[in-house]
Amino acid sequence: MDAKLDGLGERAIIKQIRRQYDYSWPDDDCAFVENGREYLLLSTDSISRSEHIPDAAKYRTIGYFFAAVNLSDIAAMGGKPKYFMSALTLPKGMKLKELRELERGMRKCLDRYDVKLIGGDLKPGRELNLSGTVMGIVPRKSILKRTGAHDGDIVCITGELGRNAAGYYLWKQGGLRKGAEMLLKVEPRIWEGLAISEAGASSAIDLSDGLFAALLQLREITSHGFEIDYSKVPINREAGLVSKRFGISIEDIAFDFGGEYELLFTVPRSRIKGLEAMAKSKGFKISRIGVVKGKECMLIKNGRKNRIKGHGYEHFSV
Repeated sequence: MDAKLDGLGERAIIKQIRRQYDYSWPDDDCAFVENGREYLLLSTDSISRSEHIPDAAKYRTIGYFFAAVNLSDIAAMGGKPKYFMSALTLPKGMKLKELRELERGMRKCLDRYDVKLIGGDLKPGRELNLSGTVMGIVPRKSILKRTGAHDGDIVCITGELGRNAAGYYLWKQGGLRKGAEMLLKVEPRIWEGLAISEAGASSAIDLSDGLFAALLQLREITSHGFEIDYSKVPINREAGLVSKRFGISIEDIAFDFGGEYELLFTVPRSRIKGLEAMAKSKGFKISRIGVVKGKECMLIKNGRKNRIKGHGYEHFSV
């Protein structure tokens, strides 16, 4: 019997699609093609009302979120986003002022990172559907891929984890509108990605599917294992409060939820202090959370090692 997509999981479906093509497909956040001394970075992402957007979210927040999730893939490759195109499917009942707010949010994000909107498409549809294509550049010597880590490299992340998941539970279980806004409040780590690549990081991936999912994806394509120290992972204060309020484990909220766009990256030991000094001078936060080691993904908590089994957020997954 032919399997239905629902329940297969996004990553398994992608593997099926890849088999139809006779050229290699990079396991990275962006596609990249040679362009002189640079790589041209290309990526696309889409969001829909029913799958990604709480009814309580403001249109300006939705617009910013839409642009941000597209730009995040460029950040994970250590690149600078340059151009953006948007394809908007809008319900006929949508109000003009709502569209204006959506565009204001999108423009705010693009302007923040000096990205130009150069075109797109507009169609009517049953629900709000937003698709973006982003183009960026990165020096060939500085590109960050998912496959560059080596045994002994230090594992780091930017920012804190758990705030977006906390927002989801505040909205879904607590009925709070501020939760819907928190869920969609993300920032592409463009400046951090540029600094990380400049400082000689060995690999990177964004955390759109969650920390555990990112680690397991890296292990699958590189065969490297990771040991993550639970006590060193910076967890957002709101995540801790929500964990206690609703009785949800902090691991589920901060490590296995997804919807976050921090960067997970690896750095050779010889370069970590230089990167930390650069981060401090530029005013952004990075944290050492573990080491590339062995063949399995392990979480060390209270002195005990447990194999990581979470899969994070995944479309088409039950």
